Amino acid sequence: MSAKRLILFILLFNSTFAFSQNINENSILYGIGCSYNFQTEGYAAELKARIPIKYKLFVTPRISYFVPINKIHEIYLGADISYNMFHFRNLSQYIFAGAYYNNWLNSSEFKSKKAKSNNIAPEVGAGIVLNFRCFYPYIEGRYDAKWQEGSFVLGVMLQFGECFTTKKKVEKKCSEFK
Repeated sequence: MSAKRLILFILLFNSTFAFSQNINENSILYGIGCSYNFQTEGYAAELKARIPIKYKLFVTPRISYFVPINKIHEIYLGADISYNMFHFRNLSQYIFAGAYYNNWLNSSEFKSKKAKSNNIAPEVGAGIVLNFRCFYPYIEGRYDAKWQEGSFVLGVMLQFGECFTTKKKVEKKCSEFK
């Protein structure tokens, strides 16, 4: 990845935090997952953050890396907007749409007009996330409109902050009333 692309990624990732300034920091989730692309039969590792911007609305920057053992060796880098459709007990369903920079690292091996090294790929999808206090396993179905490919993502998001602290809340009492 070139220096310009790395700087663009850092700016994109950090700019999403500007939207969440007035929201409790504990509501930001950080995730790791594994993606499977049905058409290319390829696997990818994924990192993401889920950042609230308004009630039921989230920005999710993510990076996915399809490893060289796959037929297609590529990197996806971008963000999507997610909307929580409904919440029932500890289960939430959401939909999302986003755009991704796609660096197809071995595009020269394929003879196609679309197969360029650098691409922009719009994606849409839906997911389900479970809430187990600080632990949020999720499943997503994604569709890449440019390549007309579907993928499945399985992962977990974590909420850091108060959830992992070991300090017990100390009740403050007035010295006159014991």
